[in-house]
Amino acid sequence: MSPSPRRSRPPQLRAPVASDDLRHVAYGPAPVAVRRQLRARVAAEAENRPGVYRMLGATGLVLYVGKSSRLRTRLLSYFQSARKRRRRDRQSRIVRMAHAIEWEYCHDEFAALLRELRLIKQHRPRFNIAMNVDEIRRGWLGLTSGPVPGLRLVLRSDDPEAAVLYGPFRRLSMLGDAMRALAEATGIRDCDLSTGGLAFADAPAKRRRGTARVVPVPTMTAAGGTLGEGGGAPLVPSPRSPGCLRYELGGCLGPCVGAPLAAAYAERVQEARDFLAGRTRRPIETLRGAMLAAAEAWHFERAGSLKTKLEALEWLAERLARFHAGADRLSFVHRARGHDGSERLYLVRRGTVRAERPAPTTSTEERELAALVQRVYEGPDPSGADIPTHDLEEFYLVASWFRKHPPQRVRVAGARAGS
Repeated sequence: MSPSPRRSRPPQLRAPVASDDLRHVAYGPAPVAVRRQLRARVAAEAENRPGVYRMLGATGLVLYVGKSSRLRTRLLSYFQSARKRRRRDRQSRIVRMAHAIEWEYCHDEFAALLRELRLIKQHRPRFNIAMNVDEIRRGWLGLTSGPVPGLRLVLRSDDPEAAVLYGPFRRLSMLGDAMRALAEATGIRDCDLSTGGLAFADAPAKRRRGTARVVPVPTMTAAGGTLGEGGGAPLVPSPRSPGCLRYELGGCLGPCVGAPLAAAYAERVQEARDFLAGRTRRPIETLRGAMLAAAEAWHFERAGSLKTKLEALEWLAERLARFHAGADRLSFVHRARGHDGSERLYLVRRGTVRAERPAPTTSTEERELAALVQRVYEGPDPSGADIPTHDLEEFYLVASWFRKHPPQRVRVAGARAGS
C-alpha cells in the first residue's frame, strides 16, 4: 500500500544544500506520493522550451543534471518510465531517488547545452558521473603546473596536477611512448615525484637542507646527445641524489638533485610547450639528429631505439596538428534564435564561448558589440595556443555541437570576428 500523502514528505523546492562528500549521503528512494506530487507540478508548471533541470535528493544534493529542447516533455518521460516499472531503466532509477526537481529555461538549445555542462562541472552529480563513463580507455598528455613542470600521461580530464591537457588519445601505449620521447628530446622530467620536493639550486626558494655531493649535469647538444657521452659532463655540487636513471644517463636536467639549472630547465619546458602548441618541431629534429649521429658512429642499437622514439613523436605531432587546425576553425560569432523568436549571439574563439549577449537592436548596442568582438578576437589569444584544462570539456562539446549543427555566422560591422 502506498503511504498517505499527508504523512509523506512534500517536495522540497528550496535551493540544494552544498556538499562535496557523496560517500556520507544516503540515496534512498522517495515515497511514491512525492513522485506523484512532483509529476503534477511538472505537468502544471513546466513549459516545452529549451532548458536544464536538476534532480535533487532528500538532503537537497544534486543527483542528476540534464537538458532538453522541450523541457516539459522530457521531465514527464521520467515518470512514464517509473510508472512502467522499468527498474533498470536509467530514467526510472533517477526519478525514484528524486525528492525535488528544479528547472530553468534557456534562450536556445545551444545555451541549454552550455548551461548543462557548467552545472555538471559545478555540482559533480552522482548519476552524471556514474552513467557517462566512457567504456573505451582514453588518456591525455598533460603538462603539470608548479615551479618544475613535467609531462604526465593522465586518464582523467580533471587531473588536479595538469595545467594543460592535450587529447584525448585512445592509443595509450603509443601516447606513453610519445611522452617519453618528448621528455628525452627536451630534457624535462616525466617522473611521478611530487613537485613539492623538486627545485633547482638557483631557483628563488627557501634554503634547502642536505649534504652536497658532486654529480654530473647533462647538457643536450645540437645533435641530440649530451656532453656526458664520451667525454664526461661538468660537475656541480648537488644536495640530493637522482630520483631515476634519466639524470644519470643525461636525458633529464634533474630537478630532483637540485642542480643550478633553473633557467635552462625553463627554456626546455617552453620548448615542450611550443611543440605541443604546434609552434615548433625542434624536439623532432633533436631526435632525428641524434639518430643520424648514432648511425654514423655505428651505434645501430641506439639508432634503432631513437628511430622508434622519433616515430612516436611524429605520430603525436600529426595528431596535435589536427587538433589545433580544428581549434582554429572554431572561431566565429554564432547567432541562435530563441523560443520567443529573439536572437542571441555567442562569441566563440578556438572552441570555447568567450562571451554572449542579445543581438543588438539599436546603434548603441551595435557599437558595444563591435567593441566586444574586437576585445575577444583581435590580438593574441589570452589563453595562448593551448586549451586551458578547465575549458577542455567545453571545447569538445562545442566542437561536437557545431559538427552536427553548422554555425549561423554573423559578420559584425566595424570589427573582424574570424568569420
